[in-house]
Amino acid sequence: MKPKFAFFGAGNLGLAHAGHMAMHGYDVSLCNRTGSKLQPIVENNNKILLTGAVSGKVRIAFVTESYEEAIAGRDIIVICTAAPGHRYTVGKLLPFLESRHRIVLHPGYMLGAVEVHRLLSQHNLADIPVSELESSLLTCRSEGGNTTNIKAIKHRLGFATLPAHRNWECLSPFLALYGRYLHARDSIMETGMLNLNFIIHPPISLLNAAAIDNGQRFLQYHDGVTEHVANLAEAMDNERIAVCNALGIPTTSLHEWDKIHYPTHIGDSSTLASAFRTNAAYSAIYHPDTLYSRYIWEDIPYGVMPVISLGAALGAPTPAMEAVVGICKAMFRMDWDREARTLENLGLGGLNKRELLQFMITGNA
Repeated sequence: MKPKFAFFGAGNLGLAHAGHMAMHGYDVSLCNRTGSKLQPIVENNNKILLTGAVSGKVRIAFVTESYEEAIAGRDIIVICTAAPGHRYTVGKLLPFLESRHRIVLHPGYMLGAVEVHRLLSQHNLADIPVSELESSLLTCRSEGGNTTNIKAIKHRLGFATLPAHRNWECLSPFLALYGRYLHARDSIMETGMLNLNFIIHPPISLLNAAAIDNGQRFLQYHDGVTEHVANLAEAMDNERIAVCNALGIPTTSLHEWDKIHYPTHIGDSSTLASAFRTNAAYSAIYHPDTLYSRYIWEDIPYGVMPVISLGAALGAPTPAMEAVVGICKAMFRMDWDREARTLENLGLGGLNKRELLQFMITGNA
């Protein structure tokens, strides 16, 4: 019998993923913390309209604002919120969670599974496994109301679990539908280090800041990634790779990552800039009309700053990343130090390389 899924977050990804699984016969519920995003779905008899690479109208079994109702009788909890929503969502679910549940962060960003595992442990729920995808499985954008456009399904996307020995148990329910697209990674450190939004998003936003402030609409990747923007992204990416090498974990460059996950979509893969500018999956994806978007407010504290903290612990310099964070703090007059998923904020400060890797496998230092 197929497991039952509860999806949290009715944004681009949550709407698309819940709809795609329901289209293939899975019993899914959909929950969002605010009812306004759910109202167009409810008004359409709980139906979601999928367009693009996957198309059709599908009915969601249950749509609700109630966290308790959303997981009643459900087996797998899929959290499709932005990274700041991981802790919030699990916090709301704490009174209703049982040891039989499995939690999947789609995606996990950097150290998302660690943050959730820590919260669960504080409430005697450490036996609930926490999995994460390294990036969004579906490249998608909301078209408003109950409609979402799926532009592509990424290939060979990593999936890891804390603790690692439960990874197959947590991955297997997805394989009937996504076996071509998902594969197991050894640890959540690998998946976190391969969520590369934090490498490409901040350079685009920062180096196109005047255009964004002046209300100029432009395509996020096709217009926003020039060779100079890509140069900054590659400098940050080289630092990320150096941190991975210091940890002794496998990784790949942003350039190769894009080619791996979009094997049929890229017209010219000769450079990083050309790969982004000619990727058909990125067509009609516009940059948000404000700098106050997840491309800064998520990717800096939940992507860049965690890697900087890892680099500092391992003796791997990250000057380009530190420069980007410094510019963001000055531009936005904002300090993310208390919010960021750094090792110190997660209670992992002072651990050596062996202890860090052990924690990412077992959940215990």
